[in-house]
Amino acid sequence: MLFTDPAYLFLFLPIVAFVCAGVRSRFGVEWALAFLFIASCAFYVGWGVDYLIMMLASILVNWAASQSLIHLGDDRSRMRRAIFWAGIAFNFGALIWFKYSFFFLNYAESSAAFNAGLVAIPVGISFYTFQQAVFLLDAYRRDREVMDYLGTERGARGRARGFVRYAAFIAFFPQLVIGPIVYLKEFAPQVRSADFGRLVRINIEVGLFLIIVGLFKKVLIADNIARYVDPVFDMVAVGGEPNLIDAWTAALGYYAQLYFDFSGYSDMALGSARILGIILPINFASPLKANSIGDFYRRWHITLTRVIALFMYTPLSLFGARFAARHIKWKPLARFPLIWLPLLVNFEVIALWHGATMTFVLFGLLHGLWYVLETEAKKTSAWRTWKSRSSETARNIIGRVAFTVPMVLCFALFRSESVTTWSHLVGAMFGQQALPLDRVGLRDFGELALVFAILGFCWFLPNAYELARDHKPGLFTWTYPANRNLLARIKWAPNIIWGGIMAGALLATLYYVSRLPPFIYLGF
Repeated sequence: MLFTDPAYLFLFLPIVAFVCAGVRSRFGVEWALAFLFIASCAFYVGWGVDYLIMMLASILVNWAASQSLIHLGDDRSRMRRAIFWAGIAFNFGALIWFKYSFFFLNYAESSAAFNAGLVAIPVGISFYTFQQAVFLLDAYRRDREVMDYLGTERGARGRARGFVRYAAFIAFFPQLVIGPIVYLKEFAPQVRSADFGRLVRINIEVGLFLIIVGLFKKVLIADNIARYVDPVFDMVAVGGEPNLIDAWTAALGYYAQLYFDFSGYSDMALGSARILGIILPINFASPLKANSIGDFYRRWHITLTRVIALFMYTPLSLFGARFAARHIKWKPLARFPLIWLPLLVNFEVIALWHGATMTFVLFGLLHGLWYVLETEAKKTSAWRTWKSRSSETARNIIGRVAFTVPMVLCFALFRSESVTTWSHLVGAMFGQQALPLDRVGLRDFGELALVFAILGFCWFLPNAYELARDHKPGLFTWTYPANRNLLARIKWAPNIIWGGIMAGALLATLYYVSRLPPFIYLGF
């Protein structure tokens, strides 16, 4: 079921909210969690019974592993360590199989005989796998929140209650399919709050605001930009040569399309959860306003970035620090195992998470090298001197301009069918196939102007979380720079004026919602 499906918006979500409130009021929190788990399974089964069975099997294995990690004594440390690593291997092994086995089997001699359907990527597997891996790590560390949430009762009733609580956390439908990836320490305290599962007016108002904003982003902006983006990329993929204007429209348009598509989903996820009394972590914080690649990755797909850093960058950096201390005497060279290599591996993992193609390999390499160069540049005396002599506003403007063009080129690579396709598009963008202006129609310029206008809205308007900042629209996992222009003073409030604005936005989206194109990140 898609968030943009009218059946979800006008049937599933309202019914779940009302029934959950009734169950919570009459039977308590435990039964409300049980109901949400059942509702989440009903939400997910639309993608296929096989996928639901795989998700439930994954939940069962991880729950059993977490129970062992909690209950085994410290004198069984070797056994606990073995169970932890077996659980991690199970999670990431399953993920690697479903995401990459087709790539390898396709080149095997027996590839013609295998059934491609057996290695189709189950919807949401990346997200619930990462979430469970973090939970296992917390259980291994005997995090107090895990102990309190699951309970330490050994009886059948206590274990059943713990399983339902765990399954409801992992399968919670607003974040199940495309995130955000939630930590238990963010979810569990809210289950204990008085608002959980109840129909609270401000939660409904904020939730509806976020859902309508997300729906507007996805249906009215992202899906309509796709009409200018897809034909150009499809043409280049089969050897066509777009003109300069069309090439820039497609590249800039995809940069905006991917953001509005994915952040639109995230807004709707946060809105759906908020109606049920749960505030999820924010996954996007105006990444198109970034002024550097470091700033970008603190704003884009935030919950994935922190998980990759937890399992990849931090351990590699610690290992590199120990290796450098023992074997490298020259300090500049010590930065390779300490910072450079962990960054390169980190970005390559992020890229390959999207798929095992050369475009993603190159995408990760470019971003890793870019991040390394930026990190080193900001340690130079020249940077420190310029920073001390320039204003923050000037640095932001210059940084945003200098950052945007290479990032647009990188996301054009992300969208391209092959590196060759991308090189042809880039050639067209920089005049290799430039046409005389009298052969480029006004429609071409109009489409490019529209894309620039949409990007301008991203650069200058406050985002949904800034608009609703007085009502805690989401959990901030880090503090990002505030938007200080005059438009940032605009605030959303649950009043008749904003009600009219949001009603108009909803009506505008409903005109297009019947098309139901899938979210781009469903493929990852």
